[in-house]
Amino acid sequence: MRYKAGWLLQNHILALTHFEPVVTMEDFRNIAADAHMALQEATQPFHLLIDNRIIAERTVATLDSMLKALPILQHAHLRWVVVVLPEAVKETAAARQVERHGSIQLKFVDSLASAFQHLARNDDRIDEVAGMESSWSDWITWQDNPLAVGDEEKA
Repeated sequence: MRYKAGWLLQNHILALTHFEPVVTMEDFRNIAADAHMALQEATQPFHLLIDNRIIAERTVATLDSMLKALPILQHAHLRWVVVVLPEAVKETAAARQVERHGSIQLKFVDSLASAFQHLARNDDRIDEVAGMESSWSDWITWQDNPLAVGDEEKA
């Protein structure tokens, strides 16, 4: 498995994490298809969490480029896109401005924990960060891919 995409919290947080540092065109097509399938179920405001920690690419996509590449993301219920930047550029997260396109906002963060904190601060339906961390650990287990689990377990 090269990536995992799907509902981290059903109809609430759609997530994508990578297991390989290079995203191929086939990966991109498959991710788009998986997102399309998942978004058929979206009936309320939701967020997209993209975990790019192990991605080798140093170029960071803008919100406009993401929406052009994956038009399905221009979903009426999408609110926040939160991207955990690759290790090589994560120190730039704080300097990056929030980007907006209609009701969709993009926030870059430096860690999975920061992503969870941001979502909890911006969505009253999220009770606690610990619940998201637990969901992530259940969604991506150490056995599935040690590099994709939470920040505290990474080598």
